[in-house]
Amino acid sequence: MGAALVLWRVEAYSATPLALLFIATLGRWPAALAMGSVMAVFAAVFLFLLEDDPAVDDIRAWADRRRLGRLLEWLAGRTDVAGRARRLAALLPAVMLLGPFWRAITFHLFRMRRPAAYLLSVGGSFPHALLWTGLVLGGIWEGFLWPWLKGL
Repeated sequence: MGAALVLWRVEAYSATPLALLFIATLGRWPAALAMGSVMAVFAAVFLFLLEDDPAVDDIRAWADRRRLGRLLEWLAGRTDVAGRARRLAALLPAVMLLGPFWRAITFHLFRMRRPAAYLLSVGGSFPHALLWTGLVLGGIWEGFLWPWLKGL
């Protein structure tokens, strides 16, 4: 867990500057694909490092005593069709809103099977990057930052 936390801080502190560097040098959409590739590597490494980690069980035990735990149990506890539908409905927000580290934690807390977790977390890095790097950050760069920098 310690290595995952250190790597998470590296990812968290370097993601936005790296995305801006990619946008400035490669352009908006190639930068989004490059960031998707970088974040896919982070996602795979986080899932690997957190696999069978007793700290994830401790997080689940901590959450069980709170409102969050009831939500997780509501999502991950049932194995029937309703449980699958609930987890499926939670996947889109998990992929699009959470970064690689929190996606790995979430998928482990969902008790997701290993191949599905890797596929969704690593593969989900690309739509996540297209939204946040390409659309949001690229729009801010092209609409506000670059014109402001050129005017200096």
